[in-house]
Formats: sequence, C-alpha cells, structure tokens
Amino acid sequence: MIQDKKFIQHYLKTGILGTYETSRIIDAMEYGNKSAPCFDDSLTDVEESRATIRRTMDIDGRRFRICSVFPTNAPNTPTDKLLKLIDGDLGKT
Repeated sequence: MIQDKKFIQHYLKTGILGTYETSRIIDAMEYGNKSAPCFDDSLTDVEESRATIRRTMDIDGRRFRICSVFPTNAPNTPTDKLLKLIDGDLGKT
C-alpha cells in the first residue's frame, strides 16, 4: 500500500509513470561554438559533420542499443527548436 502511494505521488508530481533515472554529465566535448555533453552511460563521438551518441538501455530484462546522430553544422539544435516552440506558445497566452 505504501509503495503504491509513492508511485501515485511520483506520477502526480512528475507526470512520469514508472521509474526513470537520468544519467550524470561527466564531461563536455567542444566543437566550433557548440558543446556536446558526455553522459556516464553513453559514448559520444564527434566528427567533422556529425556527433554520434551511443548507449545501451536495459528495460524489463530486454537490452536496447540506441544510436543518435546529430549534424554538427546545423544552424539550430533540437533544444533550440523546442525552446522556440515553447516561447511561441507562451506568447499566445
């Protein structure tokens, strides 16, 4: 019963159902005027045209290998685009 109450309180507070742990940033790689964070559970490789981040996630006994590739010469990062969208939505209110 107490454990169920903790799950419900966690969900109401965060909107996340179940457990989710973020990894620590242990270093950052600089390229041009941008910075790529290096997490303790992933491998970051920055080349001239792209940054590749590889990690392995274990979920419910299954192993997932994730590989994300980002262009290094893009004018905006995904975070920049998301912040612009949020700012636009906030301006409507």
